[in-house]
Amino acid sequence: MTPLEQYLNTLDLLRFLKQEPRHFNTTDHVPVKQRAPMFGLTSIDDDSWLIGDRVVLARSGQPWPSHTPGLISTWTSSDGNHYAISDAPVPPPTSRPWAPGDSPVLAHLAAGGGISISTGDDADLAQVTSKCVYYIGDAFIKMHHTIHCDSTDEHVAINELRQRLPNRTFALPTVLYQARYDDRYFLVTSKVPGETAERLWWSLDDAVKNHYAELIAQACIEVATLTSNDLGTGIDGSAAENGRFRKSLTRKDMSDMHANCRMLNLDVESSFCLFHEDLGPTNVIINPQSRAIGIIDWQAADYVPREWIGIAFARALAMVQDPPFPEGYESNDYAKRVWEALQRRGFGDDGSAWLSWKRLDWQ
Repeated sequence: MTPLEQYLNTLDLLRFLKQEPRHFNTTDHVPVKQRAPMFGLTSIDDDSWLIGDRVVLARSGQPWPSHTPGLISTWTSSDGNHYAISDAPVPPPTSRPWAPGDSPVLAHLAAGGGISISTGDDADLAQVTSKCVYYIGDAFIKMHHTIHCDSTDEHVAINELRQRLPNRTFALPTVLYQARYDDRYFLVTSKVPGETAERLWWSLDDAVKNHYAELIAQACIEVATLTSNDLGTGIDGSAAENGRFRKSLTRKDMSDMHANCRMLNLDVESSFCLFHEDLGPTNVIINPQSRAIGIIDWQAADYVPREWIGIAFARALAMVQDPPFPEGYESNDYAKRVWEALQRRGFGDDGSAWLSWKRLDWQ
């Protein structure tokens, strides 16, 4: 098979698997200026914002006193400003709709699911979505409607990983605030130092790319040490009805994941391993100073057969990169290098059987 044919096969697979989330009450595009109030962000003044009518995010040039009423969390950003999240008074303060150009800056979701900071206009960002993400003071504010949650709430996954993998080799964001109510999920996390692999990958030479591919493979191995007897559940054992693995391992009229795994010779007799499930270049943070990585966006993580971790990279599931990229490289260069690193760690199933089996759904 030629590189072009491989690329087209990957695109066909992604088109089949990709199910664009719809907004919670409409299938129309949602303009930027309308998203924030829909999801729960409004502006009180130039230095404070109301999130979901229940908490206030505020900025100050001075540290926040520990006796601040209703204080939930504080942090200091790299520009020297101090931020605090505290309980909103009842009734909440008067606020106005957030508008493009306001702080915090809108961070829209890139094609692969990652976050990029943008100051574009409505035409650029008015995409159908179930999630809205903002960036301010080295922190991300995520708000999305729970009807489209992949698996476990992300803060649960992050906190569990912090507790259960204290000696991990990759960085995680810190949870600054979380809440779930009115069919919405709110999460504020710190920024992991560095830039996404998506942004940096093509500027790295081959040796450095391979270094980071090894770190990503090692991170997969470390996360996979967390096991469960329940297939396709989140890290806390919750069912993942919209989980990535469930969608990938089921076909029309074939909803039994265990039977499907057996058909593909995926091990269901041993315990299942935790896998990020969306470990493309938009969710891996590269820190050139420390030559280390961080991993973000854990809401899709679930327990899968161990072989599935390798298949996800071998078949570049949602891990291809958009052009332009240097001559001689393929869009799945990132995934291919991680797959090679995983092969050196004992993974052998390249997903050929799964791909042939899944294609029957396309006919």
